[in-house]
Amino acid sequence: MKMKPSKLISNFILIFFLIISSTIIAAQTRVIQHEKIPKGETQLSPYFSIELTGGNWYSPLMLKTYHHDNGDKELIGLTKFSEFASRQNAYAISKDGRTILYFHQNLPDDGGVNKPGGLYEYRHGLGAKRIHKFVSNAVFLPIRLPRNIIVYAQLEKIKDSMRLDSKNYLRDTDGNEKLWQPPQ
Repeated sequence: MKMKPSKLISNFILIFFLIISSTIIAAQTRVIQHEKIPKGETQLSPYFSIELTGGNWYSPLMLKTYHHDNGDKELIGLTKFSEFASRQNAYAISKDGRTILYFHQNLPDDGGVNKPGGLYEYRHGLGAKRIHKFVSNAVFLPIRLPRNIIVYAQLEKIKDSMRLDSKNYLRDTDGNEKLWQPPQ
């Protein structure tokens, strides 16, 4: 049985439309591939490394940040971490590897870090300084950031309320900081 030419053309147009529309939908719903942090220790530069530990029923997932100097390894930061979080929620490292931005939480068992929580900057040869207190690393951005930029939420108490408000910021290892606005 032969198909009429008009029916053949309409079927072809329908198939073509389905292929084009599925391609457009796939492009619109593409998932950003964020840089994940593997379990275990990762050397970021000759001066800094991170270690992702725990993540089982008796130990939460923890991200430890270390400074290396003349063969000595010092724990400088410790924070709870989500298995769904990406590199930009953990640290930013300068291109020369001498500066790192990282989070530290003041936890009951902080491995002897003994400093208040917040977002820190450590410059090899100069040491650590807290840049912001009352921050969170639980921020999801639909974009992948360069390795020298970190994202964080600055938490602020709403006046005359018990609630908190937050604004998302980007900071690079050169000290530049800006409020993150979603693309329009």
